[in-house]
Amino acid sequence: MARTSKRAKTTASTSTVTPDGAPSSSMSAQPLPSNPFQTGPNLERIPDDVLHETLSYLPTLRDHHVLFGYNLTPPVIPSTLLVRSSTLRALSQTSRLLRSRCLAMAWQRIELCAAKQNVSFYRAIGEATRTGTRVLKACPHLLPLIQTVSVVLTRYQSAEIIPAFAACLATLPNLTTIQVIHAHSQMTTVIKNGFEGKQFPSVRRISLPPSAHEIIKSCPHLEEVTCTEGDGSTIIGSLIKGKCQELRVIKGVDAPLKRLVKVVPNLRHIGVRMEANMTPLTDFPFLDTIELIDNDNFGSQVAASYIGQASEVLKQNKSQAEKTVLLTKWTDTWHCGPYENDKAFVTRQVIKV
Repeated sequence: MARTSKRAKTTASTSTVTPDGAPSSSMSAQPLPSNPFQTGPNLERIPDDVLHETLSYLPTLRDHHVLFGYNLTPPVIPSTLLVRSSTLRALSQTSRLLRSRCLAMAWQRIELCAAKQNVSFYRAIGEATRTGTRVLKACPHLLPLIQTVSVVLTRYQSAEIIPAFAACLATLPNLTTIQVIHAHSQMTTVIKNGFEGKQFPSVRRISLPPSAHEIIKSCPHLEEVTCTEGDGSTIIGSLIKGKCQELRVIKGVDAPLKRLVKVVPNLRHIGVRMEANMTPLTDFPFLDTIELIDNDNFGSQVAASYIGQASEVLKQNKSQAEKTVLLTKWTDTWHCGPYENDKAFVTRQVIKV
């Protein structure tokens, strides 16, 4: 009787449930098939174009954040603007399929510019830069994915961190864009020493303050340069010394550009602040676009006057391309809430000449 009772208990413990929910003692019953790729809607089944469109609405770092970043105290990009990157990296660890779809997007950009507000800013940014370079050194499979690097350079242990960061950049074969959001005005020498001898031949775009101008010499194939503060005279000097003959676009430089004519006579696009002197722009015979950058919300009459001056400059040169004046208005709403109106930072008006 004991053996029979034991066998009954064993059978009961292995009972299953039929599709209608009734218990069954059949040992041969199989569990219901479960395939997450065929049963109802899920993230893996979203078409690529829809997934990309959805992810585009997540907060991310944009050009105007880089341009206005140095105005902040401390000059740091809030972590709320890095949601897209952190979300993509989380998704890439969810399943094999999402890893294949999201990993490249997650590492297309690395941002070494955010810090928690309850710790020392300079130390936090410095350690983030140090950690980022170590992670990339330990994960060589990520290096070809990275196209954009956004960074805040601080004086925290800069003699150690900046050379390591520069060496890391040199290992990125597909790096096209460097965004230096902030660098202290007294860091010129340490940046020069850290980047000396390094070459980034794949870099085409760079935005930076004058204190980081030495980085330009490491980018011989630059096509676009944006100065984020000051008159940019040191940036012009580095473009000349670096022999950046492929330069086609330069923005935010108020210093005289005549020195650049011999190096880049085919400059096509110049972005200047609204109140800039237009006369020196006649030195570039093939200029087809003048971008007037209005940070101070000038009135329509003042804007019309500068648009007229820019139009006259373009009419007098040799370019056979379509000529355009761009009026770009930056609205610094950085301090106005959690970035709900992110796209309101910039408006552009296109005037055909």
